[in-house]
Amino acid sequence: MNPFIPSKIIGAGLLLGMLSLQAQVQAADATIASFEDAKSLDSWISVNDGVMGGISEGGFKLSDKASLVFSGKLSLENNGGFASIRMKPTKLDLGDTKGIAIEARGDGRTYWVDLRIKDQPSATSYRAYLPTTAGEWTVTKLSFDDFKLQAYGMGVPSKALDPELIHSVGFTIADKKAGAFNLEVKTVKAYSKENVEAKKSDGDIVDVAKAAGSFNTLLAAAAAAGLDGALSGHGPLTVLAPTDEAFKKLPAGVVEKLLLPENKEQLAAILKYHVIEGKVTLAKALEAREAATLEGSKVPFRFEKGRVLVGAATLQTADINATNGIIHVIDEVLIPPTKSTEPLDASQLMELAIERGVPLFNKGDFGGCEGIYEVTIEALRTMKEVPKSSQKILTQALTEARGVDSSRARCWILREAIDATWKSLEP
Repeated sequence: MNPFIPSKIIGAGLLLGMLSLQAQVQAADATIASFEDAKSLDSWISVNDGVMGGISEGGFKLSDKASLVFSGKLSLENNGGFASIRMKPTKLDLGDTKGIAIEARGDGRTYWVDLRIKDQPSATSYRAYLPTTAGEWTVTKLSFDDFKLQAYGMGVPSKALDPELIHSVGFTIADKKAGAFNLEVKTVKAYSKENVEAKKSDGDIVDVAKAAGSFNTLLAAAAAAGLDGALSGHGPLTVLAPTDEAFKKLPAGVVEKLLLPENKEQLAAILKYHVIEGKVTLAKALEAREAATLEGSKVPFRFEKGRVLVGAATLQTADINATNGIIHVIDEVLIPPTKSTEPLDASQLMELAIERGVPLFNKGDFGGCEGIYEVTIEALRTMKEVPKSSQKILTQALTEARGVDSSRARCWILREAIDATWKSLEP
């Protein structure tokens, strides 16, 4: 497997305009929180990093649009870096529900939704991603299965969240980006298991793709590669579906060439890189940062600058249900990483990193380039052929880069360390 697409880079995206699990809720069973008047804020409190010596500012107020506005200024000074609000503990009676739906408008930053159970320590919560698209109202649907226990921002082993025990809902900003933030929440609702099932499509993955009308090239390619039967089988499968427009971005003649019978094996490998065994929601993919494809390689997922990236593609729509799986829509065709039977030496590793990183940097995907360089440096630090003096330079570069806010600047710091290491290996 390509050593540059590791668990760190792994993060990229697909579906619903950037979409975290953003999907219209069918019919929520119960309203957990709404904000029609000032009294509705009486049960909310704010907790910021001042409890740990930080100086971040965060609070909430009622807007003139009957919504709660969570806003302030995040600071990374004094070991700080978070602001939060939460409901005071009270029994919510969510035992018969499957998850929560949040109608909110954000600023393009990623927030957390925090669920706390009865008698839980204040610094501990079950947490799930809440990405936002700047200025857009969305309904984000989160299954309770998407929430993982954390303490002081770090994941901890635990059993699954029991909805019956939930006594509080809250929101946290802790994305390591100093500056102003603003999240407006209109409602927090619970939805039932029955409503989740009702949201499923009546058709399989192929049926849903045909009905959409924007995946004709993908369907033709699947038929040519002999994979259309698998996509309409029992599953479950997760398909990263490039649109017709995505295929048009490929160089002229490439699609036509791939559809030729003699290229069936190559076409099948490319398409299998777009299919994941099992049902992998966007929330689960972002948490894992990668997913193994039927082609054998792993595809990376990450959230960056208000969008989800899947490899080099941008997620356009996420979590489209079919009877045999789920579809995530992407805007580019993914190309599987080059496989080699021999492990790469340090020079080859750096050459490949630059080969993959430079195009991403040049098209403005600084986060993707940074991820490749960072993983490469981590690998170089373990190689015996890299001198200790160069390993020290690499370690210092990682430390320096992690203290810089600009992803573009971090790319240059890491690249300069790679160049210096490459030079040290020259005869």
